[in-house]
Amino acid sequence: MDLDIMKFSEKEKLAEDPNTPEDILRELAKDKDEDWWVRAYVASNPNTPDDVLRALAKDKEWAVRGLVASNPNTFEDTLLYLATDINNGVRVNVAKNPKASSKLLIMQFEYEKSLRKPSEFVIRALYVNPKLPAFAKRVIETLFGEMLP
Repeated sequence: MDLDIMKFSEKEKLAEDPNTPEDILRELAKDKDEDWWVRAYVASNPNTPDDVLRALAKDKEWAVRGLVASNPNTFEDTLLYLATDINNGVRVNVAKNPKASSKLLIMQFEYEKSLRKPSEFVIRALYVNPKLPAFAKRVIETLFGEMLP
């Protein structure tokens, strides 16, 4: 299959289809179209292989990284890498990811707390995550109570 001659809409359908074979998803993840949506659809596809998600976690477009962070099949080490992303939307998605462990969430909170201006959205996402331990929730209430709803 020659992806270079495919229309964007055809690539888009392939990238978001959970039945698309892994080798095609790997090729689509390398799509260099100025429109990054193809890579974004690959990042959100539940059948995208781990090595592709790892590569997309380093994409120049924050939206692609954010979709990797929200993919429930993204492994912990990739989530850990994304937990300190420059974009707070990516960090929010890490905090909301059901695969994020309590250890990762605590590490992410420590990172967020170290920032000159922690993101209110990340703090809230961490706070409502049921995997965040109670002691960390109390620290958030103490330090960032004004950010909570």
